[in-house]
This record gives sequence, structure tokens and C-alpha cells, in this order.
Amino acid sequence: MKKWITSFLNLIFPPRCEVCKSSSDAALCKECFSQIKFMKPHLGIYCVSTYEGPIRTAIHRFKFKKRKRLAEALGVVLVKYVSHNPGLNMEEMDLIIPVPLHRKRMRERGFNQVRLLADVMGRYFGTPVADALERTRETMAQFDLERGERFKNVYKAFKVADNKAVYGKRVVLLDDIYTTGATIIECSKALKIAGARRVEILTLSRAVED
Repeated sequence: MKKWITSFLNLIFPPRCEVCKSSSDAALCKECFSQIKFMKPHLGIYCVSTYEGPIRTAIHRFKFKKRKRLAEALGVVLVKYVSHNPGLNMEEMDLIIPVPLHRKRMRERGFNQVRLLADVMGRYFGTPVADALERTRETMAQFDLERGERFKNVYKAFKVADNKAVYGKRVVLLDDIYTTGATIIECSKALKIAGARRVEILTLSRAVED
């Protein structure tokens, strides 16, 4: 029954790429996928691509237009990137930990986009996903702030609720956009204070600042 309904809806509303709107069964068509240029790891940080072009459009629509079907497509982008970077061997990692939203932002958006990306990676690599981090206070959107203000904005804004969940573990800290690094630095600190043995940083994109 469900398949019949889906087929019927596809006839009326043909599936399209969420970025270029061309006809496509996938949320991110092959043409848009091919335009994503993978970046080399820099200073021990793994960022898939610069925050521009199809990846920027996809992330924006995923987060702010609630196009959750992009989670699978963007998750596959992460999987492909990690699979081609031997320095980040998922067989060596114990957990994937997404950067959390504050509970107020979570209520407004209805989902944590980074958690959905982590779920896709977790399924593919067989790595458990853990919501080990908590955002202890509401912070402003980092994109709205100057560089120096971003570090103040997230200073001591994260904690690990249960140290046992990460103690001695090798974890992948996952976020969608890396800008100044303020958020991931604070998250990494919290994980290390809680006893994480190793923290690898992975983001879907890296913002290019003027």
C-alpha cells in the first residue's frame, strides 16, 4: 500500500534534486554531487568541501527549509569522503558524536541535522552514534558574529552529561559547517575533560571567510 501511494505521488509530484530542481530520484542529483570538490585534511581536521555551490545550497535547505530527505544524500557524501581518507579509519573509532543543538533550537527546528548525518554514517560504517554532548546554554548563530565574538559565544557552552559514555573512547566529533573552529574546539575540550582517548573532527563543509 505504501509503495502504491509513493508511486502515485511521484506521478503527480515527480521527485527532483533539492539543489538544482532537475528530475532526480535522489535528493542530490549526480550532476550536483559531481560538483562537490573534496578537500584535503588540514591541521588534523577533516572537512569534506568548502561551503559554496551545491553543498551550501543543500545544507541551507536541509537545515532551514527542513528538507530532511537530504540527510541521506549528504550522509553519503560524508561516507564517500571518509572512505577516501585513510587517516580517518572508522574501524579504529568507537563512537560518532554529533554537535548538539540547544533544546530551544531543537524544539524550533524539530530535528538536529548533524544527528541525522551521523545516523547515516553510523549505519554505513557500523559505528554507534551517541548524543554524549549537551549544549548547556543557548548561543547565537555563529554566522551572525564576528570572528572574535564566536569564541566568546560558545565558551564553556558544552558538557558531557555522563563521562562514562566517552571515557577511554575514540570518537569522531561531527558537525555540518566549520567556520572559525570555535564550536568544535569547545566540544573537543568537553570530550577530553570527560576522558575521551582520541577526538577526530569531521565536518561536512568549511566556510570561506573574506
